[in-house]
Order: sequence, then C-alpha cells, then structure tokens
Amino acid sequence: MRPLTLPARRAFLACAVAALLAPNVVADDAKDKPKSPAGTWKKTDGELVLEFVDKETLKIQPHGGKADIAIECSYAIGKDGVLKVKITGHEAKDEIKKKLKEVAPVGTELSFKWAADGDKATLDDVEGKNADGLKSHLEGKFEKK
Repeated sequence: MRPLTLPARRAFLACAVAALLAPNVVADDAKDKPKSPAGTWKKTDGELVLEFVDKETLKIQPHGGKADIAIECSYAIGKDGVLKVKITGHEAKDEIKKKLKEVAPVGTELSFKWAADGDKATLDDVEGKNADGLKSHLEGKFEKK
C-alpha cells in the first residue's frame, strides 16, 4: 500500500474532522428549537381544556368535556417559544356556532406564551386583533390531564 500524499492526507483529515463535528452541529440546532406542546391540558381555575392534537393543530374546549363545543386552530411555534394561533373552525350546534363566530371568528389570529414544566404549564401574554375577549379565558395555569 502506497503512503498518502500530503494533499490526500489533508483531505482525509478534513473529512474526519467534519464527520466528528457534524453530530454537534445537528444537536445545537435541535437545542435552539423550542419543544412543541403536546397532550391535553385543563385550566386549574376553570373548565377550559387545550388539546394539542399534533404539532400543527390545537383544539380549545371552553367548557371542557361537558359541552360539545370546540374551537379548532392551527398553530406554529416561533423561535422565542411564542405560539402563533389561527382559528380554523368551530365544532358545536348551529345556535352556539353563531355565538362563536361573533366571539372567536374563523381567521382570528393571536399569539401567546406557553411554558410547560412537567405536568404544569402557564399560558400568558395573549395578543392579537380582537383577542381581549379571549385573553381572560385563556391566560392562567394549566395541569396535564
């Protein structure tokens, strides 16, 4: 076997260093990305239930499981951990849907901070056009169901 030339040694060394550093670069990217919310959460001082159906879908049940009322939303999580939410639909009887369309119409966009630690979470800083009516219902402490 012939010994490697100097340029070949440098190329080999550069590839070896890159291979060793690549997992650290990927790990740093994953660290910087906020963790997506998951599971079902009940507000500690009320009936409100939030269900993070998947990494893009949130279902808000204002009266928990007692009533067949749900506000369907899409969401994305920003680098700063703030959730950007858009109401996409309503699940309820027609009479209640009319009221929901007034209070939380489809297309309404809002944002809020979601901080979970184990089985406890806090939702605060609700912002958005016409979000004042929703703010008092959404903000507060939650427990995982």
